[in-house]
Amino acid sequence: MLVSSIARFNAARNMNNAAFGIMQSYNQMNNALSNNTFGGENNLTMLHEMDKKLSLDLASNSLLYKISSLQEKLAKKHQNENIKHSFSVMA
Repeated sequence: MLVSSIARFNAARNMNNAAFGIMQSYNQMNNALSNNTFGGENNLTMLHEMDKKLSLDLASNSLLYKISSLQEKLAKKHQNENIKHSFSVMA
């Protein structure tokens, strides 16, 4: 039961970190668009590279969030099964 609790806390921490990373990526995208003026090939190239990097960060954080969410659900299910098994053994 302790292992399931630790797994759930780790999954929740990873979900929190991923959600924060998603928020940071969106903020950086928004700042990049609002702070850079359009014009010139170099500027557009820089914006394209920035967009590509931030899109990859966003996708990886989103995937990490989904995986952590599934890990938390599985750990919760395992914990509940252990609790039911413990009560059935005690009875």
